[in-house]
Amino acid sequence: LAQVRSFARICWPHIQDLAAMMQARTTGGMNESFSGMTPTGLKGKLASLEDFISMQNEELAAQRQEIESLRNDKSNIEQHYQAQLMELKKTMVADVQRMQDEVKRHFSHQKAENSRLQQQITTLKGEKTSLQQQILGLQRRIQEIEEQIGCD
Repeated sequence: LAQVRSFARICWPHIQDLAAMMQARTTGGMNESFSGMTPTGLKGKLASLEDFISMQNEELAAQRQEIESLRNDKSNIEQHYQAQLMELKKTMVADVQRMQDEVKRHFSHQKAENSRLQQQITTLKGEKTSLQQQILGLQRRIQEIEEQIGCD
């Protein structure tokens, strides 16, 4: 009963507005038979209140449906972006793995190239030393020959 009174207190201004609108229609040139339909008694006020409640319930149902629709849209959007994110992650992981493999391959190739060049440098140093020794030997021989020619 307390809830009904509280609800009636909230809805009473709306009921009064409905009653005023209906009364204005009857006094504004409508025939007198319509005036019997205005909510002047308790039954009329209850009927108006029931109409108001029905309209509010319809509005509430429409709002709930709109909320459900928005929730579904949100869920679909989240699923869409989650799928895109997973696809992007998969692509990026594959790209990173490919790049790591490529860097490892280049690193091992560079290491082999460095080793080959170091071997060539060692060989060339050995040849240089050998040539320097041969040059020293030839210079001594030239000097010996010049000394022999100079003595003769």
